[in-house]
Order: sequence, then C-alpha cells, then structure tokens
Amino acid sequence: METTLEALYKPIAGEMALLREAIRALWTKTLTLLDPGVAAEEPPGGKLLRPALCLLSAGAAGAEDLHEYVPLAGAFELLHMAALLHDDVVDRAPLRRGARSVNALHDDRTAVLGGDYTVALALGVLNDYACGGLMDCAVRTIGQMAEGELNNLIRANGSTDEADCIHLARQKTASLFAAACTGPTFLIESALREPLRRYGENFGIAFQLIDDVLDLCQDEAMLGKPSCGDIMEGQQTLPIMFMRRQADTDARRRLDAMRGGMITDEDRAWVAALLEDTSARELTEAVARRHAEEARRALDEVPDSPCRRAMMDLAEFVLVRGS
Repeated sequence: METTLEALYKPIAGEMALLREAIRALWTKTLTLLDPGVAAEEPPGGKLLRPALCLLSAGAAGAEDLHEYVPLAGAFELLHMAALLHDDVVDRAPLRRGARSVNALHDDRTAVLGGDYTVALALGVLNDYACGGLMDCAVRTIGQMAEGELNNLIRANGSTDEADCIHLARQKTASLFAAACTGPTFLIESALREPLRRYGENFGIAFQLIDDVLDLCQDEAMLGKPSCGDIMEGQQTLPIMFMRRQADTDARRRLDAMRGGMITDEDRAWVAALLEDTSARELTEAVARRHAEEARRALDEVPDSPCRRAMMDLAEFVLVRGS
C-alpha cells in the first residue's frame, strides 16, 4: 500500500491541482464577503478526501474525462467546509486546522452565515450539472448531516451504546462520503452506484471512529485544534463510551469534571493513558477496521483500474493516519 496521500492521489493528480485552485477561489469569495478588506489566502489545510474520492469514483465508474468532474468534487468539499464552519460554532472551537476559526476571528453569527453561504455556493455548482438525482442526493445528505448534529445534542446527557455511535458517524460524516462517491454515477451510465455508496458509507464510518480516537491521544500540533474536545463538549463517542465502561468510579468522575471546563496538559496526558489502559483505543480501532474492510469488499463489484486500486489503499490509509 502507498503510504502518502500524494502517492494515493496519483491517478487524479492533475484534477486535484485544478480542484485546489477552484477551492481557493471560492474560499476567497467567502472570506471577502465576511470581511471586504481581507487579503486572498489559502483555504484551511486538509486531506481533501471527499473530493478525491469523488474523482476516483468517477474514474472507477468509467468516466473518460475526469476534468469534467472537478466542479462536482469541489462542491462536496464546499459542503464539508460549510459543516466545519457550523461545527466550530456548536463546539465553540477557537482553532481549525491550525488556524483561528472563523467564529473566533469574527463571531458566531458570521460563521453561521458564512457556512450557509458556502452551502449555497456548493448547491449552485451542483445545479450547473442540471441533474435532479444529483441535487436530490446532495439535499438529502445535508439533511442527514444536520439531523446527526441535532440528535447528538439531544442525546448528550443520555445513555449511549455502540449502535448509537455508529449511527451518529453514519449521519454526520459517512453520509457526505457516500454522496461524494455516488455523485458521479448520476452523470454516468453506471450500475455501480450501490457498491460505491457502500464503499463511501463504510469508509466514512471508519474515518470518523479513527478521528474520535485521535481526538483523545494526539496533540494540538497534529490535530490542528486542542485535543479532548469531545470530552470537554460532553460528546459520547465510541472510544469515550468504551473508556467509561472500563474505567473505575474515580476515573468516570474525573471525565465528568472535564465537561465544560478547561482541560490541562496533565488532563490530556491522563486521558491518553486511560484510552490505552481501558483498551478503548484497541476496541474502537477494531470496529473501524471492520468498516474499512466492508468498504474494500464493496469494491469487489467494481472493475479493476488505477482509481479502484487507490480507493482500496485509501481504505487502509484511513486506519493508520496520524491526524
């Protein structure tokens, strides 16, 4: 397996360069609207997994010219960026990908409206394809993502089991991965929509579960934001659920005391150790691996190609990434 995203994105290298330029232009448009005096700048860094998978899925489904799918891929990245703007307000996050978040630079209202505007930009790009099925897929995905966030807020103080955690990951994260993978099939005569949907959904669940683990054990430099945010916000992620099940009463009380307060470096080191001592990391990674394997199995129905092979390797990469 290739071990870097640059290597994994090789089949779509030219299209990814065009995508970055398109995202930069649209991000600058959003920033200029938020602050007319702002200078053009790079969009927040990221892996660009969603648009990359959109392009790779188009190639795997038989698209002849992947350049035609760059705007489509960019629209899915815009939807992700909009979700991050909204998430930072919900989570009161001061940092995003190593830089000050929009809500910290301006205020919550600006960040929310900026997110709304970014959603509108994405839908405008999708509308240019004049495909009702594609628009329906995007709108339903936006609804699933918002529903997941609302369900998460409602159940913050309730009991949680593994099925709840997987369902939340499916709504909040995996739904957009699935849409990015199936988007091209609305524009190509293809019988691969369902296997690509299964790939994207299971990939997204695995991605989110590993993300939840990294939040508890990586430092700010790697994450681009303070660690243990899920504990501070009272989130019931799968590794937190496993930790609480195995921890003693004193440890659970200490976890509860961190909610809504300041978390020290000592607290973060203690959480990282608890993650290992309770086997919560091992248990969560095992669940993530099952979903990654389901993603790879979904590609059994997809003809071999460089794009399909890259997707196979990405399903392994998502498990071993460090941020």
